[in-house]
Amino acid sequence: MGSASTFMITGPATKISNLGALKIVLGVKRFILYIAYVMVFSLLCGLVVNIVVL
Repeated sequence: MGSASTFMITGPATKISNLGALKIVLGVKRFILYIAYVMVFSLLCGLVVNIVVL
């Protein structure tokens, strides 16, 4: 269940068209922070879902 929730979060957040637009709008530094935030948040959500479901 945790991996499914992680996939559902990161899917829309990492579409190549969305990433291209975000890089232009945010700039490189903020774009890297965005990618890091998405990775950390999705990992934490997956772990929490696994703990709650089990």
